Amino acid sequence: MKSPLPLLLFALAASWPAVASPPAKAREEAVFLFENRRVVVAVPEGFGSSLTRDENGMAVLQITDPKERYSLELRFLPDPDGRFATSRARREQMVEMFSEHVGASTEQGMQFEELEPKSGAGVYCLFTDAKLVGHSKLPPGEYIHLTAGLKTWRGVVAIFRFFSNETTSAEYQAVMKMLRESVHEQPAPLR
Repeated sequence: MKSPLPLLLFALAASWPAVASPPAKAREEAVFLFENRRVVVAVPEGFGSSLTRDENGMAVLQITDPKERYSLELRFLPDPDGRFATSRARREQMVEMFSEHVGASTEQGMQFEELEPKSGAGVYCLFTDAKLVGHSKLPPGEYIHLTAGLKTWRGVVAIFRFFSNETTSAEYQAVMKMLRESVHEQPAPLR
């Protein structure tokens, strides 16, 4: 007679929950802003980043995936007077900056969502391009969705434009998590 131990061990192992592998590590990108200030951004696994300066010398960080399904632009501006410290001020700025997208969107309005970041405050809206909905093949550089918003903390406002073709994937969620939990200031070393 064979021992029932191997069968019992097999049955137990089959009933154990699968152990998930650890989450992929994000790559930290340090962005020097102005006045000896810097922001750290945890770029999600599988995404690339490039830093440029606009015509006024302000930092602009581009984050994209290799297949060009997602494209995020983060533009950092000084806010020394705390102009965007209140929810109302952030929403008014959103209307000023992004209302042009309302008419072409399926939402036909701005539905504000609080970003609820780890530090600071933020707000965003989702716009769905009505003319692209239902198309399976999109021209290069065209996206169905625009998630646009502001993230603020003392003395700084980050304006983001996040283009995607869907809003439920792990990649989309990773970028939104990055905006909530990362994109935070760390003191720059004294020189």
